[in-house]
Amino acid sequence: MAMMIKRKTRASGEIPQASLAGMAFLLLIFFISTTSFDIDQGITLLLPGAGEKDAEVNPKNVMRITTDEAGAIHIDGNLVRADQVKEITKQRIAENPKTIVAIESHPESRYSAMIVVLDEVKQAKAPVISLRIRKT
Repeated sequence: MAMMIKRKTRASGEIPQASLAGMAFLLLIFFISTTSFDIDQGITLLLPGAGEKDAEVNPKNVMRITTDEAGAIHIDGNLVRADQVKEITKQRIAENPKTIVAIESHPESRYSAMIVVLDEVKQAKAPVISLRIRKT
């Protein structure tokens, strides 16, 4: 009887590529499912319903912030810097919690001027904000 000698096979240095596509697909699914996306919330606005009439507002409860065509900011007619809007708004709300902040922008002013004012007022946690473009 002839005796057979078994030879040891050496492992090759290659990576088997048969399951490489499957592994890539599983990694893709893993990263997609575990990634969190920041969703911008935007500005929450409460709009009046159809047919609602304008409510009567006491003028002493209104804080008027206007921007002119050059982008200058005025609070109740007084010129202020953009970095002062937040503190002045906080102070007015502390004095009168019923304060309504009315932001009026000149039609020729840059959009960014109104956004700066709106950001400052939102940071001051104004309870009611009114936005409008002033008619010239």
